[in-house]
Amino acid sequence: MAPALDIRTLSFAAAVIAAILFGYMSHMELTRKTYPGFRHWTLAALASGVGSVLVTLRGLVPDLISIVGANFLIILAIMLVFRGMAIFGGQRPKTWPDAGLMIAYMGLVCWFTYGPASVNWRIIVFSLCNGYYALRAARLAAREVAGLLRARNWQLIVTLAGMGVFFLLRAVLTFLWERQIADLMTAGTLQAITFLVSFMAHILIFTGLIFLNIQRLELDLTSVQEELKVLGGLLPICAHCKRIRDDSGYWHQVERYIAAHSQAEFTHGICPQCLQELYPEVAGKVLPQAADSGRQPASGTSPASG
Repeated sequence: MAPALDIRTLSFAAAVIAAILFGYMSHMELTRKTYPGFRHWTLAALASGVGSVLVTLRGLVPDLISIVGANFLIILAIMLVFRGMAIFGGQRPKTWPDAGLMIAYMGLVCWFTYGPASVNWRIIVFSLCNGYYALRAARLAAREVAGLLRARNWQLIVTLAGMGVFFLLRAVLTFLWERQIADLMTAGTLQAITFLVSFMAHILIFTGLIFLNIQRLELDLTSVQEELKVLGGLLPICAHCKRIRDDSGYWHQVERYIAAHSQAEFTHGICPQCLQELYPEVAGKVLPQAADSGRQPASGTSPASG
């Protein structure tokens, strides 16, 4: 096997990239506007990084950490990506199906680690679970998320779909053609290529998720700009009742129209002029200066002139 495809080296490189992405995404959460689901993606980067570190320790630390723990964290990462996308797209994913699948998955990992130990079967179970969540996330990106953003993030859709298909194919090839693997760190070219593909896919997935957040920010900004254009343009207003006509031809009270197209809220009162006109007896008490103002000369000259 070529040194460039050494599994331990590739896993360590994946851990470093995941750590960088986790730091950047954490910084975004603290300093920028992020949307529901983004925290799931940030935690997914963390889980992916820690899981990759544990893989590099395979054979150096107990199997409970380097095998069971690593498998749990890496599958947790793709599951968090999927759940975060569902929340980002306005859904409320149920917890129990994912929890049940994770329990079943970890049960099989433990069985093929401490029971009839089999690296091949651990690879098959891992690949099936990874491919399942990757394809579900790709479906969300292509439908619900695309509908919300009014555009498709092809980087994310293609990467997730390709990753899902690749891992399902890996499971099939491992079952049909891969010889019995004694140690993952010394596995053949197929498994090394899998680590390389996974390494590149995670970079594309997490950068795509960051771009999703940016797309939604741009969408919100465009909506605000459109509302400002409406308020800043010429508004058809009735010369008598002062109602405003919208683009559909309906007439609305001024305060309702502005409230619907801006963040402004209204509270009602009465100005001094209307108070004098409608309630003169009250105006005389509340506004004593009103009587004096009513006796001002109509002309532009002062009382002392001429």
